[in-house]
Amino acid sequence: MYEYLDKGLAIYRQNHTKSFYVRLRIDKKEIRRSLSVSDISEARSLAWRFKFKMEGKKMAGIPILATKELTINQAFKEVIKELDSIKVQKPIYDDYRLVITNFIIPYFKNKTIQDLTSKNIRLYFESLDLSLTRKRINTTCFKKLFQYLEEEDYIKKSEIPSLPKIENNKVEVRDAFTEKDHRIIMEELKEFHKSGKPNFKTKEYRKTLYYYFIFLCETGVRAGEEVKNLLFSDIEKENRNCFLKITKGKTKAYSRARNIALSYKALSALLEIARIQNPEKELTIDNFTNIKKPILEASFGQMPCYVKVFNLFMKYLKSNNIIKNHYTLYSCRHFYITQKLQSGIDIYVLAKYVGNSVEMIQKHYDHHHIAIQENIDKLTGIQKSVVF
Repeated sequence: MYEYLDKGLAIYRQNHTKSFYVRLRIDKKEIRRSLSVSDISEARSLAWRFKFKMEGKKMAGIPILATKELTINQAFKEVIKELDSIKVQKPIYDDYRLVITNFIIPYFKNKTIQDLTSKNIRLYFESLDLSLTRKRINTTCFKKLFQYLEEEDYIKKSEIPSLPKIENNKVEVRDAFTEKDHRIIMEELKEFHKSGKPNFKTKEYRKTLYYYFIFLCETGVRAGEEVKNLLFSDIEKENRNCFLKITKGKTKAYSRARNIALSYKALSALLEIARIQNPEKELTIDNFTNIKKPILEASFGQMPCYVKVFNLFMKYLKSNNIIKNHYTLYSCRHFYITQKLQSGIDIYVLAKYVGNSVEMIQKHYDHHHIAIQENIDKLTGIQKSVVF
């Protein structure tokens, strides 16, 4: 909506936000500011007050547009506020907040928007091992930042830096752990909390990561996006089986929700996570599902980014020459799917279980069928009893 108040003065609100903006033309300049209110009467009052303030500056000879030293982090925090003000929240907004809070803000620290150059943005992208999806999410975050800076008159449209190009036709590599690497990672991950001199928070994150890793490898659930909203109380027991309902993440593209059956290893891993994060409670396999808390919420109330924690773990392994291949926490899903294909699980059943289409499984994973010894024997005509 757009409402004219006076010559050179108007208030408006964009369709995707609740907050009103003021638009003022004064001294041959156009100024736009967020009023940070959703009530139209209050917005009108603030707009008039802003007009009188700017006119007072003009009469006093004070520059209307003072030099602004805004940091990149401050600007991104404003982007998050704008996301929070959107009436209809989409699941992807949580991904934007996560990327901004856990990756972009820590990288740029206290640099000002003068440092927001194409080169520095490119270096940021190159500092991370990003999947195609994560690149797109990061790109959208920067576009939202540019929109905010332009609307608030911090930069002109012609000054907006360029973003790294994304290859739309690039197929993402689906690397699963080798059996050897998986064994090494399990052994090292169990002891990871003892390396260095971690504080109590970092120590808890690392202890939890070990069992979270087991859970992911046992279920094929997408790390982060499908787990972050799950509660221990979401686990339901039916006869001798335990099920966990997945409702978030990409599963929406294939079904409204899916129930996954938990193996004993997966269930035990969740029990250990519950014990780490709820040390004051006596928890057993029979009662820990009564906890109405997020599975990944730490004992001190924070929700860590385990994708980042695992990346630090991989750097630790590589720097100590323990492992050569590079994996991400998403590799747990690839490992699970690969293992199930090689064990002969029906591809339709597997696709439904992991929240993918059969076509996607075939496109990215079906080549693993050739690794099954029985299929190799049929192709080569060599019997298992033959030894070279």
